Amino acid sequence: MFLACLYIKANPISVLVQVTTVQYGDIKMKQWIGLGDIHDNISLLENFSEISNVNGVILHGDITNGGILSNLELIISNILSKNPNLYAQAGNMDGFGILDNLDQKTKLLHRRGYELSPGVGIMGVGMSTPTPFQTPGEISDDQLGQWLEETWQTISHFSHTCVVTHDPPYGTHLDRTSGKHVGSRAVLNFIKKHQPDILLCGHIHESKGKDYIGKTKAVNPGTFGSGGYALIQYDNDTIDIHFKQIRC
Repeated sequence: MFLACLYIKANPISVLVQVTTVQYGDIKMKQWIGLGDIHDNISLLENFSEISNVNGVILHGDITNGGILSNLELIISNILSKNPNLYAQAGNMDGFGILDNLDQKTKLLHRRGYELSPGVGIMGVGMSTPTPFQTPGEISDDQLGQWLEETWQTISHFSHTCVVTHDPPYGTHLDRTSGKHVGSRAVLNFIKKHQPDILLCGHIHESKGKDYIGKTKAVNPGTFGSGGYALIQYDNDTIDIHFKQIRC
């Protein structure tokens, strides 16, 4: 069953007042699949049957390599054909040029908050802090922190909260590459301060897995091409996130 979706756009933040809820038979548990770092590679999507059996899909960023719109449209249309309830934001490899397209075809997460399910709020901030590769979607850590704080105001009243960033929090199991921590201090400080229930992030392919920051459980699923994804479950007033691997 699908309910109408309505949101009010405020500048610069959009606040959701009613979103689509999907029920599958008599199953009370609600589930969403979170993934990202697709980088134009959806070769595993065709046989990923689980994606059609959840309440929605959440993309944390790096859907493309370089923000090529024709590639983005192909990926988004393929995911929508599997599950019509799609939340998405851009990563550093996508850049800002894809945001309008995402806004037209998905529930754009970047700098927005939504009611994911009654009592559960979800917000997102995409892009990443500067990299050695000068990718199109890079911002300062201060800007990332400001956007996180602004967007938090759209969901802070919910009993349960899910935060989606592309950049992982600094100094965790989710941000190491070549033996160094390269994540965002702004994301880390934000999570420590507000303690959302769960965090979905990515960006650092080598650091897929889970970690805890206080009571917040965080998952970096790694690249979709390697089969990584996150499973978010909400049941009995409890929300959780799990690191999963597609069975090939």
